[in-house]
Amino acid sequence: MKESLELILLRVSQSADIDKGELSPALRLIINSVCEGLQITRAGIWLYDAEQTLVECALLIDKSNNLEHESLVLTRKDFPHYFEALDSERTIAAHDAITDVATFEFADVYLKPLGISSMLDVPIRHRGKMVGIICCEHQGEARTWEDDEVVFAASLADLYGRAISANERAVYEAKLIQANQTLEQNVKDRTAALEAAQEKLIESEKMAALGNLVAGIAHEVNTPLGIALTSVSNCKEELKAIFRDFEQGELTEQGFKDFEEVCSEGLALAENSLMRAANLVQDFKRTSADQTSLEIEKIALDEYIPRVCNPLKPMLRKEQVELSIDVTPDLVITTCPGVIAQILTNLISNAQRHAFGPSVNNGGNKIAVSCSKKDNVIVISVRDNGKGIAEEFHRKVFEPFYTTARDKGGTGLGLHILYNLVRQKFNGDISLLSTPGDGTTVTVCIPAED
Repeated sequence: MKESLELILLRVSQSADIDKGELSPALRLIINSVCEGLQITRAGIWLYDAEQTLVECALLIDKSNNLEHESLVLTRKDFPHYFEALDSERTIAAHDAITDVATFEFADVYLKPLGISSMLDVPIRHRGKMVGIICCEHQGEARTWEDDEVVFAASLADLYGRAISANERAVYEAKLIQANQTLEQNVKDRTAALEAAQEKLIESEKMAALGNLVAGIAHEVNTPLGIALTSVSNCKEELKAIFRDFEQGELTEQGFKDFEEVCSEGLALAENSLMRAANLVQDFKRTSADQTSLEIEKIALDEYIPRVCNPLKPMLRKEQVELSIDVTPDLVITTCPGVIAQILTNLISNAQRHAFGPSVNNGGNKIAVSCSKKDNVIVISVRDNGKGIAEEFHRKVFEPFYTTARDKGGTGLGLHILYNLVRQKFNGDISLLSTPGDGTTVTVCIPAED
């Protein structure tokens, strides 16, 4: 992907507007970013109704005419071919929108009057379901949408899906706060609702952690894939050149040897890059799958813990946090790896989110994970060199809904969830040691049989 598009995506993914729970700022940010990246002046976000019989415009911005539109509606009845294309849940890249089979129905009523020649519609998904589209409209001479432009628009659509999750989380949290304010008068009536809201918040917390993981992995995988694509493209060009020499009778032995050397190097580079991407994806798949599984397995911690932590490094690198791992060799236990994966993911994410700030330390932000065995107890600790926690708050950090980052989307459930997991699943113990200005260490002790 072009560096300019990657920089826009990075800027949007780091924007507070995506995760603060309000959809309107996220709408405008994403539409303006689409226009900037694709160099168009007209784009909008359209959302399905519950039955998917129509799409309604949430916001459409036309920069060339300084106009904004809302509540426009397109129905399946009026545009059957277009909705049939949407049903495939795939990107519609109409290079010539006037004649394209998916968009020709708009020609007379929409495209020609507005001078729109090309359309790019990418699906917006939330929790695996397509909920709408980002519609990119190019005015002027017809254009061919490039692959990296399609990927760019699709990535922005995924970020809007993240904004929807943040909005849901904010709604659930607001409802929970309102319920707590009247808890003393309505304790019996509110108990069931509070339990349901807490379950949803816990799920949102897990989804938010996985969302950060996905964003980091996607960014990290793009680099080796880009290298592999460039190498393969170069090999294709070399192949065309040598075939041309062959047809013209100009192929020499030295030319063929040069061709073989260039292609061998290029294919080796592509292979190494693809293996690197495959390993990253494999680690991510295992980590995400483990966190939803409660099966008991025998695992080697010196292999398993790095496999869980490595996919988190891209997320930490964006925040300029260095992660180190130190695990005693040949440490094998029979346990629930999914719970260990969730403990490590939540502790590292929690440190990344809360421990560091501007000018916390000049030596660089660091998180260290260690694991050892002492007296039939597995000891896992996560230490940061961040700003630390005052002693009066040490006991509160494990309480439900206690957070100092509610304005940043924190729910206050992260360490409370870990406390319950360690106590209930492992019959273990979790403790915190922290001094302001000297970092924080969270230690988990898990009983283990020989």
